[in-house]
Order: sequence, then structure tokens, then C-alpha cells
Amino acid sequence: MSYKPSSLFRLIEELNRSIFLPHIQRPFVWEEDQMLRLFDSLMRNYPIQTFLFWRTKDEIKARKFMERVEWDADLSDFYDPGKSKKDIEKVFVLDGQQRLQTLYALFCGAITSVDNRRAEAYFDVTSGMVPDDRGLLHRVQFSAEPLQLPWYRVADAISRDGQRNSEEVSDRINSSMDNLNATAPPDKRETPPQVKEREKRVRRNSGQLLSLLREEKHFWIQELDGVANEYPYDRILDIFVRVNSGGTKLDASDLMFAAMKEAWSDIEEVIEQTTEMLNGTNLQFDKTFPLKCLLVAHGRGAEASPEKFTGPDGDALMTAINTNWAKAEQAFQQLRDFLKHDLKIYADKVIRSYNSFIPLFDFLYHNPKPNEATRTLLKAYHYKAQLFGWYSQGTDTVVNALHTIVGKPSPGGFPMTEVKEYFKKRGSATELTRAHMNETRLRFILLNQVYVDQMGASPFDVKFKGNDPHVDHIYPQSMLRSKLGFLSADINHLGNLRFMGATDNIRKRAELPAEYFARMKAGGMDIAKHLLLPDYAADPTKLAFDTASYKEFRDRRFERMWDILSSTTNPEVT
Repeated sequence: MSYKPSSLFRLIEELNRSIFLPHIQRPFVWEEDQMLRLFDSLMRNYPIQTFLFWRTKDEIKARKFMERVEWDADLSDFYDPGKSKKDIEKVFVLDGQQRLQTLYALFCGAITSVDNRRAEAYFDVTSGMVPDDRGLLHRVQFSAEPLQLPWYRVADAISRDGQRNSEEVSDRINSSMDNLNATAPPDKRETPPQVKEREKRVRRNSGQLLSLLREEKHFWIQELDGVANEYPYDRILDIFVRVNSGGTKLDASDLMFAAMKEAWSDIEEVIEQTTEMLNGTNLQFDKTFPLKCLLVAHGRGAEASPEKFTGPDGDALMTAINTNWAKAEQAFQQLRDFLKHDLKIYADKVIRSYNSFIPLFDFLYHNPKPNEATRTLLKAYHYKAQLFGWYSQGTDTVVNALHTIVGKPSPGGFPMTEVKEYFKKRGSATELTRAHMNETRLRFILLNQVYVDQMGASPFDVKFKGNDPHVDHIYPQSMLRSKLGFLSADINHLGNLRFMGATDNIRKRAELPAEYFARMKAGGMDIAKHLLLPDYAADPTKLAFDTASYKEFRDRRFERMWDILSSTTNPEVT
């Protein structure tokens, strides 16, 4: 095993040339906020842990990193058959995919914006003095449009400024900003002391940015050399599972338990049992979640740290948690029942943030046994939080703010109006529109919402492992493209999408919809839950394969989906 430093430039240069992802790696799951936090950590010169690589010539499916991050990517599109072959040397990333993909997108790639455009990273080269409400010192944003100074296109550090030193880069930026300052309105111009301070920050940020790229001191790699040494696949698989499931690493909950056990020796066992109960429908809560719930409900804030459980204040907190445990246990049980019976969530694929459930616990802790009208609003809150990314940025700040709204007795039911007002002030959407239904990254959540409403059960509640639903086209996409000349936007329209079991999807052949659904109907399948339109379900021959028939079906089905989704997401306005 070797342990060596590498420059970021060299790492990026080798991605998709010699460095790949093995097929056992999960998809890219970081939210945009996590990507920005990684950049901020690097600009602060914080360590970001070692990357673990495996060099091999084995026949293993090699997956490329995404030059442009797609939030709902089909991983099969990124496999490299040539590099996957036996006796072809390649390096696989066992630990570090999320970080490397983020760095690739920041420094020479992009992400896909909400309107399906290429959005590149821009860095405010004057930032670094005061943290924002998310705790970030160094401001970065992804934009589909070019931004003007002080926003510096991060990819220019490799391309345009690739041969320049940091002084040249900072001098050019400061000179341009001096020109902008000279032509600004008098009341908007920087004073000489402000100019001096800005120039200092630009020099510091430019130097750190180029240092990250060029110097071999920020990124370290542990490499298992399976070419020179014996690292068989079964051993690598065991290593991979351990490093990606935590192994013996200490996380925030482990450190907090160490501080808590003096006051309540059984606390860790109680929390483990609670976490196991919450995960009863195949979810992936960790032990930190119930701890954060308890901190919030007791007014101590969502930030999880062992310091909150030490000293006199920590003793008082532990006494309160112990004394009120029966109340908390009841709230956790009600939360679990709400997830299972009301929301019918059986897969984390339809969850963008687990932290959105903390305010639900907070409300149930102070308002147990909600009535039907309140549960309807709780469901709407959940759908809004997931669809509109309410918890994609500044999670702890959001949870703490909502505690002041939901963390108290509410005789009038769930305070949806106040919750929506808070998120409106943050610039977030608060009501579903038809435009949201066309966002690719939301289609799993939207389809699940439709099926739960129509079936009264989760399509992810499957009997056989590996048969989770895939997204399937009712009118086959290959035929729509080749025979009718439709483009992707018309083909991958929500009105043409449904869920289909993975096993069935693999077996399914390209078949005209009228024939396919007539055959399914004859075999006893309830096609109405897929087609949603009673007249088509009664007579599948109406699914004729021509442009007019396709558009009529797709658009009518889309409107039926809108009726379902708007009624469950916007019940307060429908």
C-alpha cells in the first residue's frame, strides 16, 4: 500500500483517463450545499480526508465521472467498455467519489441547473471575511450565465489562467475591479481602505485557489496496488463495504454518546432502538437523527456536538431528556407511523433530505396525535420540503428557525402559513406548479407521490430484493425518437413516465403501448393505476402510435397527474 500526495490538477487530469469509479459505487448523492461546503473547507485549508484508490487489471465495470453532474443520471450511460476489460490497467476510487466528483464539477465541469442548463462554478474572490447564514466564508455559486467580477469562473484557474502565477491573476482581477470601481456611482465606490482590504482578499483567495490546483500538499492518496500485489476482488469488496459503511470511524453521535453516558447509561441503547424503529421501512436514518430531534425539541438547537452534553447545562439537558423520554418516545413512534402509513415511504430514493423530518418530530413532540386535517398539512409540508429543496442549504439554520414556529403547542393545527412565509423569505418555492413537474431530478418523488395516492401503497414496498421500480416510458422512447421524430424533452415528459418493477423492466421488450397494455390487461394487471385515465384503461387500443394520439394521451395524463400532485402538495390552496 502506498501513501502519497497529489496536486488537484493531476487528479482532475487523470479522471476518466486512468481513474474511474467501480460499478459497486452508488450514484453521486451530494446536494449542491455539500459541494459548496467542500470548496469552503479547502479554501480554509481544512483537511478533507484521504482518498482510497485500487489499481487493478481485473475485469471490473469502469464508470466515468460526470463532466456535468446529472442529478438523476442513468449510470449505464457512463460505463467505459474499453477500460472495463481484463488486463487493462485502471485505478478505481473506493473512497472519495463524492469529493472527487464535486472537485471535477467545480474546477473544470458543471452541474445541471433546475432548468436543465449547464451551470458552472463562480467564486466570489472578495469573500472570506464574514460567514454567511450557512456558515460559509467563501462564496461559490453555480450559474448557467457568465457572471461579472467579483465572481471568478473557477474553471479559468485551469484554462485561462493555467500558465499564470497567483500574483498575475490577482493583479489582473484587482485592476479590472479598480476600473469598475472608478465608473461606479459615487455612493457605491469603495473607499481607499476598502480597496486595500479587497486587494488583500483577492490576493489571498487567488493564491489559495491556485495552490489547491498546483501544490502537492492538499490531497493525499492511499493506493492498494492490485497489479504489483495481491488484492483480490473479494478482499477489495470487504474493504469497500467497511470504508463506506463507517467501519470503526467515530461520527458525531459516537462522540455525543461518550459525553451523555455519565448522566444516562442506557442512552445509546435507547437511541439505537429508536433508530432501528424509524428504519423499519428500509430507510437510512443514523443515530445522529434522533439526537438532533431531542436537541431541537428541548430548545438546544440542531447543531450536534458533544459540548452540549457537558457541564451544568449538559446535566440539565440530560435530566430533561430522561424525564421526558416517554413523551419523546411517543413522538418518535408517531413519526414512524406517519412515515409508514401516511407518507408510505419505503426508499430513500424519494427523500432529498432526512433533516426535513426533524420539524415533524418537533411538532409531534409538542402536538401529539394530530387529527386528519393536520396530517394532511403535515404530508403537504413533507412533499414541499422534498420537492422544493427546503433543506438543501443551511440545514441547521432552517431547523432552528422552524422550531420557533412548530416547536410549541398549536391548537389550530400545523402552522403551514407561517412555515411557507419563512421559506418565501429565503427565496424558496412554496407551492407546486406545472413547471416543477418537468424537472428531471424530481420525477422519482413525483411519480412515487402519484402512485401512493392511486395505490394507497408505496411502489417501493416490494417483496423481492432488487425489484425496486424503475422509470419506464409508456410510449417507448426509441420508437418515439426513430419513427415519430420526437426530441428528448417531449419523450421524457412526466405524462409519458410510469414506475415498473426492475425485473419486469429488464424483461420488457420494445412494444407498442396499445399491444402491451392490452396484453397486460388480459393477464389481469390493473393498468388503470399506470395509465391514470379511465377511458384508456378500459380500451388500451386508444393508445395509437401516431403523433396526435401520443400528444393527446401524454398531455391528458399529465393534467391528471397535476390534479393528484397539486391536491396533495397544495391542499391549503386547492
